[in-house]
Amino acid sequence: MKSFLQKSWDSGATGFNITQPWKKVLGGASINTLYRAAEATNWSATSTDGAGFFAGAIRIGCQRENIRRAIFFGSGGAVDAIAKNLDVPVHCLVRDPAKYRSQQGTPSNRYFHDWSRDAFERLLTASEKSGTLIVQATPAPFQGISLAEFVPPLTSLQGTAAAKVWFVDLCYGRDSDLLEGAKSVGIAAQDGLPMLIEQARSAQTIWWGKSAPYETIANALANFVTTKISSGD
Repeated sequence: MKSFLQKSWDSGATGFNITQPWKKVLGGASINTLYRAAEATNWSATSTDGAGFFAGAIRIGCQRENIRRAIFFGSGGAVDAIAKNLDVPVHCLVRDPAKYRSQQGTPSNRYFHDWSRDAFERLLTASEKSGTLIVQATPAPFQGISLAEFVPPLTSLQGTAAAKVWFVDLCYGRDSDLLEGAKSVGIAAQDGLPMLIEQARSAQTIWWGKSAPYETIANALANFVTTKISSGD
């Protein structure tokens, strides 16, 4: 890996997107982009997760300044990248809350709760609902886990408050029952595709100072998926 990166640097490559298992090797769980910084003598690394998420969330009317609290399913690198841009209470549903609570350097606005329907329901009903951002940030849908047990609590958001509640499932191409449940009660919701596209546009801007239009990338992805389906792959 080091040899490849050095040869790429020496040849004048502009940059790369990276994913697991190389993220942690190259500096952190949320890092996903390498680029040539001015005056640098080797690759610089950054994450486009935060910028990509908020640019994508605008498409369902979610403006960062209108978020009053956030509830995340999971607490991985993407959650860190998104949450560090939020100066509001950030609640994470995780399998082992005690482990996360004991970690050094945990931001003071970060709270950890049991991965359970009851914990989710308590969070939804504990305070003013307007301004709530809910993010499903685990690979559960890709693992065949529908998250259906978390759908019933969403009914507490049905009605006028739902106009200022947003749900984003960071997975794409595999809708979960939770995503469909959010839509069914009138919550503005989307999967992870807008974030993916905006991440690409953010990386392009880092590399070249400009990016392709959102619609161009979205249409290319749609054509790719259609081609894969028609070919039976």
